[in-house]
Parts: sequence; C-alpha cells; structure tokens
Amino acid sequence: MKARLGLAFICLVVWFPIFPQTGPAHNWHSPSEVVKKIKKKFSEIVSYSADFQIKSIDNKKEKTMRGKSLYKRPGKIRYNFNEPEGDEIVSDGKTLYIFIKRLGAVGKQDLSLDKKNSSGALFTTNSADGLSRLFRKYHYKFDAIEQPRAVFEKDPTKYFVLELDQREKIGGFEKMKLFVDSESYLIRRAVATDGRGKETTIAFSNINFEEEIQDGVFNFHMSGNAKIVNNPLVSEN
Repeated sequence: MKARLGLAFICLVVWFPIFPQTGPAHNWHSPSEVVKKIKKKFSEIVSYSADFQIKSIDNKKEKTMRGKSLYKRPGKIRYNFNEPEGDEIVSDGKTLYIFIKRLGAVGKQDLSLDKKNSSGALFTTNSADGLSRLFRKYHYKFDAIEQPRAVFEKDPTKYFVLELDQREKIGGFEKMKLFVDSESYLIRRAVATDGRGKETTIAFSNINFEEEIQDGVFNFHMSGNAKIVNNPLVSEN
C-alpha cells in the first residue's frame, strides 16, 4: 500500500506540481536560463486541465494509468483516473488524498509536515514552489548540445531536454529527464528512474488554460467504507 501511494504522488511532483524545421542548435541557451523561464511560466498559471498518462516499467513489466488532471493556484490538484477506473488523487493545497478503489483505501497526507534537514515542508502547497524545490534537490544539465530539438516521432514540437540527478541519494527517483516545450516552457513529459531501475513516465496532452474550475472540485469526499492511512508518504517521527 505505502509503496504504491508513494509512487503515485512522486509522479505528480514532477508536474507540480505543459515546428518542424532543421536549424542550428540554440547553444546560447543555458540550462539555468531554461529553468528560470519554466519557473516564471508556472508562477503565471492560474489554472489548467489536461489529459495525463503515467507509464511504469519495472523488471520488464509495463503498467499504464490514464485520466484527467486539474490544477488551480495555489496548490490545488485533482487527478481522476479512468484507468484504473475510480482511483483519485486530490488536494486542496493543505491535505493530499490518494484513493485506491480496488483496495478501498485512502492515503491522507498532511502537506505541511517538515522533514529534518530539508529546506522546508516536504510537500509544498504551491506548485511553483514545488518546482523550485525540485531544481534545488537535483543537479540539472542539457542532455545534448542541440537544444531545443524535435524529439518524438509525429510531434513537430521542439523541446529543451533536461537531465536531473538527485543531489543526495535519499530514495525516490534518483534520475529524471524533463521535456520542456521550447515555446511555452511547459514540462510536457517527464521520465524518472529510481535506484532499482524502475522507470516511470508521465505525459500531458490537451492542456487547457481556459476551462473554468471551481474550488469545490478539489474537495475530497470520503467513502464511509474506506480505510484511512494517515501520512503514508512521510510522518512526523
């Protein structure tokens, strides 16, 4: 239970919680310049909706999850899964709920808990702050000299591709690769690998900044029969 809850949330942290021609590499870009623009972009976002896909590969076994995600500043998120159907990840910015339908269980995580030796709350209530924390905890660099460039077949978008390496090996994802839209500076895809070699990819599509999202959408409604696991991701002890 705890392992699965942890994986689902860490996948979310990557998102913070979005033109086909051959030309010269834009070598005048630096990784720090791109990161600065990513942070600025996220600080300007009020709300969005998007389709998501999370794919994990562990010891040659592949698993895919899909659904729709919603975000509203500051730090409100909702992930509605249609595969597996009925699972939910919901946060009002203060408390995170992870509902696993097949287990009839809810992980209830206090986002304000601090962890010793961290630079602040382990789980931030603000998506832009969470992004800043990500880049503090990882070394980052371009994956190649040519930046930005087309990466995916049938996708003309040019991406800056950043490789991240965990500064202190404290578990979770030790390495990540972020694919940043070179025009919008949205992170459209992230690939993360843990110390055991398990690879998790989260990708977003159909991003909509115009959809009106009410605050009530981010309230979690607890099933009376659900088992509650308090602070499954980190505790105060």
